Amino acid sequence: MHKFIYPLALFFYSLSAVGQVANTEIVIGVVPNVSARIINTNYQPMAEYFEKNLKQKVAITTGRNFPNFYQRALANEFQIMVTAPNLARVSQSDGNWEAIAVLEPGIPGLLVGLSGQQNNIELLKGKKLAVANPQSLVALAGINWLSSQGLNSGRDYEILRIANDDSLGISLKTGDAAFAIMSQGEFNAKDAELKKILSPINTFIMLPGFFVMVNANLALNEKQKIKALIMDFPKSEEAKKFFSLTGFNGLKPPTSEQLKFLDQFVAITRQGLSQTK
Repeated sequence: MHKFIYPLALFFYSLSAVGQVANTEIVIGVVPNVSARIINTNYQPMAEYFEKNLKQKVAITTGRNFPNFYQRALANEFQIMVTAPNLARVSQSDGNWEAIAVLEPGIPGLLVGLSGQQNNIELLKGKKLAVANPQSLVALAGINWLSSQGLNSGRDYEILRIANDDSLGISLKTGDAAFAIMSQGEFNAKDAELKKILSPINTFIMLPGFFVMVNANLALNEKQKIKALIMDFPKSEEAKKFFSLTGFNGLKPPTSEQLKFLDQFVAITRQGLSQTK
């Protein structure tokens, strides 16, 4: 079992230390879109792959929330990062991160309601929409989609921010929210009993998958080695386990079209990250 560094742990790397990665532990930072427990389970095969090929200890870590994770990325606490597409684009601009690959397939954005009830989106009027991470690309794209359907946040409905992804479905069960926005991966991570009462009623967008990034402050030879290992990852036995756990099935270099699409979300993502700690 590889080490999982809990997000509250003090684990800081100076810029010089990042460059000396050959003599340190490799840390993979994973965006907190699901619980730390699920992240640790799902990303163990990736950690095993890098540990075997780099011949160094590898640890997995995350953040308390999106803003905390983003601040840890800016502080260079990871050498490798797997993150949401909009956070990746902001990290490219604000930090020392280079986008190497995008996991496939893309991320379906879902509007989810309760099974067995009328799920017309007009029923959102005067009620609440549950989101776990307001800075997530799925949430931002979902709110944009609802606006295109004539439903505007603050006028037609309220945003109910849920403390963590695990509670999104529960907010529907208790009636605290009429609908919830989540990714397909977040929906799949719900326990079997909860999924029985939830119903995805609209797939409103297909977003780029998670970005796999490398810290640009790494020594050149180490950075090149990690880049090559990232691109070769799908060929490995560890990747088979990773793909079976996460639902991903491959990775490709990011395209200019994907990066251009994400540019429209940079300002609002940065604003949200600065407002919420």
